[in-house]
Amino acid sequence: MIDYLNPPEIGDFSSVGLSSGTATDVFVYAAGLALDPATMRRREDAETIGDETRICLSNIATILAEAGLTLRDVVKTTCYLSDDAYRGDFIEAYRAAFGEGPYPARSTFVLGIASNLRVQIEAVAVRSAAS
Repeated sequence: MIDYLNPPEIGDFSSVGLSSGTATDVFVYAAGLALDPATMRRREDAETIGDETRICLSNIATILAEAGLTLRDVVKTTCYLSDDAYRGDFIEAYRAAFGEGPYPARSTFVLGIASNLRVQIEAVAVRSAAS
């Protein structure tokens, strides 16, 4: 069974072919963007890289909550930055979101991102046998 997770507080991106998350019996996949669905541009409150990273991870936490999970259930993230100069601010906000650790496995890439976004994060979480 596959559930498509699109929490209303994040916004509806289905008109552009996006789903915020997908849940299976074992895995939950979530995408974190600081994207305003009305303008398809970076949200105004994403002023700094830290802000944008926190928004991405907050959106992921919201998606995971819809599936009954938390950031503690994340086992892997893939992170995209539009500029390597952002790495320090990104890592600071990323670590703060996950607390003292342990931290999920992470890959970080520097490349072009859609719209005027500077950060995008994809997360994979695992449901425990008890979920």
